[in-house]
Amino acid sequence: MRLRLFAVLALALLAGALVPVRAQDAPKPEEPKAAPAELTAQQKANVAVLDAVLRTIRNGFYDKTYGGKNLDEMRGRYLARVVASQPGEPLYKVIREMLGEFKVSHLTIIPQDIYDTNFAPEMNNTRSVRPGLDITETAPGQFFVSGILQGSAAEKAGVLRGDRIVEVNGVPAAESPLMADSGGDPGLPGDPHYFIRVPADNAPLVLRLQRRAQDKELVTVTLHCTATNMIEATRKSVCVIEHEGRKFGYIRFWHFLHGGMTEALRRALGKEFKDCDGLIIDLRGRGGSPVVMNDCFRPFAEPPRGGMGMGMGATPMPRWTRPVVALQDAGSRSAKEVYAHNWKWQKVGPLVGESTPGAVLGSTFAAMPDGSQLIYPAQNVRSLTFGQVELEGNPVEPTHPVKDLLPYAAGVDTIKEAGIKILYDLVKDKPKVEPAPDPDAPAKEQDFSIAPGHWRKAG
Repeated sequence: MRLRLFAVLALALLAGALVPVRAQDAPKPEEPKAAPAELTAQQKANVAVLDAVLRTIRNGFYDKTYGGKNLDEMRGRYLARVVASQPGEPLYKVIREMLGEFKVSHLTIIPQDIYDTNFAPEMNNTRSVRPGLDITETAPGQFFVSGILQGSAAEKAGVLRGDRIVEVNGVPAAESPLMADSGGDPGLPGDPHYFIRVPADNAPLVLRLQRRAQDKELVTVTLHCTATNMIEATRKSVCVIEHEGRKFGYIRFWHFLHGGMTEALRRALGKEFKDCDGLIIDLRGRGGSPVVMNDCFRPFAEPPRGGMGMGMGATPMPRWTRPVVALQDAGSRSAKEVYAHNWKWQKVGPLVGESTPGAVLGSTFAAMPDGSQLIYPAQNVRSLTFGQVELEGNPVEPTHPVKDLLPYAAGVDTIKEAGIKILYDLVKDKPKVEPAPDPDAPAKEQDFSIAPGHWRKAG
């Protein structure tokens, strides 16, 4: 079975620390019950997906007791519904319900097109055509824009954070086939997240949006989706915010999967951020690999050493010694939660925002017979944390709680605004950072023109 690396704490990076399970401790494999012979070809294909999911869990699940679940009994309970399902999303909905019974993170099934567009490019730093939107369903049928990739089609079209998506290409959002589960955790509480598919033949994507709760008229925006990825968005997020006469650097890590994130931070520390009085690290979003996570932690403090953390990360990074704050929310998951925990443990700076979801298990992907991808947890990752703390099911609490007032925010970001104010309080009584000389600037030439009675030098 083909396995693929993922942005959450990647299995390939943890393989040296996997604890072997003794043969006498492992449950005996149970042969799946055969499907009735009279099934159609499509029904048999559905059953093949179900069996591949359960076989992958049996062979690779991090907990060899499967949380007390009997996989054969579970198959028997879901078999009839799987057989009766239409292929694609109706089938995946049933399988996600089954996977939700395990009550763990990083266990779901993702359609092939969503994987190919939104996951694979982040692992190999290629670009894919997409709208550039993250969407949160805060209540049944209530879809709000919670993230916009910098430089994306959505940003250029004028979509704002907090916009409620009412229609997608003329279809109510809750009924639109273009709305797709973004690979969340059916076994954990929390608001579901979605992506929007690109229409066939890359046709324009027309969104009808409600910007404010009291608005009767909807805003119509047309997106012409373009090629991008979250690594590019992270580079484009780098900016300098001026507040009350002070300069603050800002970078949004959309994930910690690829070394491009490390390079974006290293470059910004030596260029855009070099004259800043303080720095904001935005940790909202998905996880990543331990190597990139630790490399992006090193400018501020040393990550844990020992266990799976030993030797992880080797990119030389400049040190940051001025005030810094980190932002997180209820969507900051996996490696982001490990980063936030270690940030608090080392007392690097304030941690501003909401509690994280407690979704922290090392995971990987497996391809299913219909091309979909199963993400499943293959490893506990306590050794990546200071104190060997169990973070799965144990949210990281902020030092400065701030509620994300997402619905109808009209572009306002309450957590980011709070982070700016908290950072200002840390720097307001400190001397301003003086601009460093630009080593690339051309040297001023001396002017030896003759002035009356003396020589003069320009500058």
